[in-house]
Amino acid sequence: MLACISPLIARGVIDNTLQELIDLRLWFTDGSEPLHLRMRGNCLQDIAGCRLEFTNKAAGSPPAQLPALIDELRRSAGSARFTAGDMTFSRRIMERDNRQGIANVLYIEFFVNDTVRVLMEFSATSYELTLPQWQQSWEGDNLQQLLNMEALRAHVQANVGIYRGPSMQGLGEDMPPCDWDYRINHAEACMAIYPTIHDKYGPIPGGYLSAAFVMNRTEFLGREAAADEANMPPDPEITHKDWEIIDFMAPYEKEMRHAMHHPLFAEASHMTAVVHEYVLNRNRDKLQTTPQGAAFLALYSCIVSHLLATILLTGQKQYSTTLAAQRMEALCKRLSTLGKMLEDLPTECRPPLQQAAESLMKNMRLFIATIPG
Repeated sequence: MLACISPLIARGVIDNTLQELIDLRLWFTDGSEPLHLRMRGNCLQDIAGCRLEFTNKAAGSPPAQLPALIDELRRSAGSARFTAGDMTFSRRIMERDNRQGIANVLYIEFFVNDTVRVLMEFSATSYELTLPQWQQSWEGDNLQQLLNMEALRAHVQANVGIYRGPSMQGLGEDMPPCDWDYRINHAEACMAIYPTIHDKYGPIPGGYLSAAFVMNRTEFLGREAAADEANMPPDPEITHKDWEIIDFMAPYEKEMRHAMHHPLFAEASHMTAVVHEYVLNRNRDKLQTTPQGAAFLALYSCIVSHLLATILLTGQKQYSTTLAAQRMEALCKRLSTLGKMLEDLPTECRPPLQQAAESLMKNMRLFIATIPG
């Protein structure tokens, strides 16, 4: 879970005048008592050893009630495990205006029991910064950055471990699980959290390597290390490439690529494109906020994930044909249920979705016929 709470902060103090101790106080816009946290570690080199007092000029209006997370932070301040992340006053970001300039921001990050990442970014502040009471070395700063990356890596792994995406939803008596469900769920979990990691490291030169470490892509780091040892320059296509679900399927990338090019999955991809066009794009406001639209999307997501897992299953040299047949029959029943749910969708959605569903059903039946009896 990522909690971006910048608009809720009126002012704060970061005190790192004692080495290996970060004393953080945050005052919220509701005017209540500050949140006071003491964490082991240091700020990054620019404010290490200093006391920084700041006021957030872009703070929002006092809310009627602060989010539940803030109350939880206050209650658990003395019992939860708080881990420092990057804390710096020299984070550089692209301004989101017509100038597209580079802005300097105050960046405060910490973690609660690994699962929650709290992030604050302030670009409009008034502040008072003391001279450092001790001097951070370049070696110490590099070590602190590595420790902060490890804290973020632990956060990613904790959230990946508890994630339950479409490939895990709907498993039951009619849909017996296979190993591929769990592998796909892991990849889906990585894809769900990856945008937050990309936001942090994407703008930084060489940040793709930090992102790979945080996302536990050891196979990618191994290949990059081998290329570096061979004195090969970084590949621009790799350094600027946005990662896809297949990137998190190591060591099963080859099998995944083959399954995603399977004719049956190509048919499912065609229906996915129709769903995006008529449900997620044209009728976003009408459907995504309604129980009917949410139920339709949830069921369809499960169908696609379980279909991909079943294709991967049947691609193995040895597999349970009974298991594969049971899963495909269950998928056919669920696709039929999805067809009935079309009656609750806007009229303009029905013909293209019905046509795509019928075509997918036909191809699923043909696929079932290829499974040995």
